[in-house]
Amino acid sequence: MKRQVSFVYPMKGPGRPQILLIGNGLEYKSGQRSWEQLVRDLTLPEKREMSGVESLPFPLRYELLSTPSTSPTPMGHEDILQEEKRLAQAMKAMVHRSNPLLEKLPGLRMDHIFTTNYSYCLEQAFFPHRNFGCSRTRSQFRFDLRDRESKAIQTREVQYRLHTGYFFPAGPDTPQGTGLWHIHGESSVPQGIILGHDRYGRLLARIVQCCQNTAQRTSRTNVGKLPFLSWPSLFLFGDVYILGFGFDSCEFDLWWLLRRKQRERNGDGKVYFYDKPPFNTQKKMHHFLLQANGAEVRTAGATDWTDYDTFYAAAIQDIRQTVEQRRT
Repeated sequence: MKRQVSFVYPMKGPGRPQILLIGNGLEYKSGQRSWEQLVRDLTLPEKREMSGVESLPFPLRYELLSTPSTSPTPMGHEDILQEEKRLAQAMKAMVHRSNPLLEKLPGLRMDHIFTTNYSYCLEQAFFPHRNFGCSRTRSQFRFDLRDRESKAIQTREVQYRLHTGYFFPAGPDTPQGTGLWHIHGESSVPQGIILGHDRYGRLLARIVQCCQNTAQRTSRTNVGKLPFLSWPSLFLFGDVYILGFGFDSCEFDLWWLLRRKQRERNGDGKVYFYDKPPFNTQKKMHHFLLQANGAEVRTAGATDWTDYDTFYAAAIQDIRQTVEQRRT
């Protein structure tokens, strides 16, 4: 059973959505498997000794290492089915437990938290006594905003969840409640995992469509508020705080959305990217690229010698303070 929730915010000024975007960095203390470990799990036996693949962008590396050398063109149904089975098996090895850093997130009073992670570590931080490995639990807290667009939609959004997430109800730390979104898929739905180049491309096509729909809706309103129906539309208009996510150049769906946000004339949301020194030449160029696309790079006072825990604690505190300022 889907929850009936509504996310209505001003497009500009105080009250705009406050959004935290997190990546694998916050699951390190949960003992989560790294992206490299996940790729190794999905690498076919005949390609395990292949050298030079580290230089490839992650989505293309996955396509190379997970595709049989003798794969036909076009690929047969059985080839695709076997790839999906290997991915489903790899998802079973994901860790789903919270950690002290994740447990700080409910206290940030964010309106939404986006994660590129496939695990339910985030949910376990918000729902410590619930098992999100259980489909009944997921159904209890799942929402689907497409219902606002069409009451005729009965099928569940599976492969590309742009309108679907989990809702953490209002409480002392979250007076408005918090939407939890797996923007690149979740482990219980392997066919929706965004990992290879093909699925990144398909996701981007849907993001573009969401943004076009949002543009049409903003052109028809004159009240300054909008019911937000997807995570890309929230990204366009909200203040976005990025922590524990490297924003690698291969994440071309999010780079496109970042640029689209920079050109959004109807909103004034900001993007803050948190990173810890030291910064080599490659890191500095990455920061220049983020800044050229409208993001502000922050270190939260960290130095070359600041350790992992201290940096994340300082970044979370800086986000808390900035959220309070941006709400007024």
